[in-house]
Amino acid sequence: MRSCIVAEEGYTLLSLDASQIELRVLAILSQDPRMLEDLQTGDLHQATATRMWGWIEDEELRKRKRYEAKQVNFAIVYGAEAFKVSQMLECSEEEAEQFMAEHKEAYPVLYQWMDNKVAEAREQGYVINMFGRIRPLPELYAGNWKMREKAEREIVNTLCQGTAVDIVKLAMITLRSLFNRAIRLILQVHDELLWEVPDSMLGEALSLSKELIHYFPDYPFSITTGKIYSELKEVEWESQKTREYMPDSYQ
Repeated sequence: MRSCIVAEEGYTLLSLDASQIELRVLAILSQDPRMLEDLQTGDLHQATATRMWGWIEDEELRKRKRYEAKQVNFAIVYGAEAFKVSQMLECSEEEAEQFMAEHKEAYPVLYQWMDNKVAEAREQGYVINMFGRIRPLPELYAGNWKMREKAEREIVNTLCQGTAVDIVKLAMITLRSLFNRAIRLILQVHDELLWEVPDSMLGEALSLSKELIHYFPDYPFSITTGKIYSELKEVEWESQKTREYMPDSYQ
């Protein structure tokens, strides 16, 4: 499908993709020191795998363990249970439970924070994301236990995804204010913003895009460009490196 999206003649596609934004939100909200430290490596999933299983010399096995850690990382955000994780990893449910137990052992502060948020939501009946957006969860008091469990799984998901989507929208507004009106926003795909830029303005647009690091220092955006959406190439720039986190700024 992406190969069908081609820049108009005289234009270039410019994509800004918020890297691992939901997991970054999770780390910042929970203030888990290990997760914050892992983000600074630039590869959270590899760092998670190393915490869970130690450094693995064999490259193929290391890649496989990184994939497993990635699935468990996102399973936490989406509230997946062991059965779903077993499907994602194509393993037994018992193995999935073991993976999840090892993840919990690696990030104890994260899981304590999640337990606290579930307890708060049960008491209040709603959750509030980083920007004050409220989501009522009346199903927490449903008579049906399946409905209650589903609502409980949505608590952390709402806090992470609800905050992430607000950050992406703010980035969209910020870029719209910075960019020349001749630069057109044509798509938002999850955590990605896709713009169509006149070739004569591409250098200016790239320079302005890099300014996002000053507006959203803890949520780096990867930048890619090209004529065809499926063939975009990454633009390297120094400020794209992960900076040291300053937890006090999130009070």
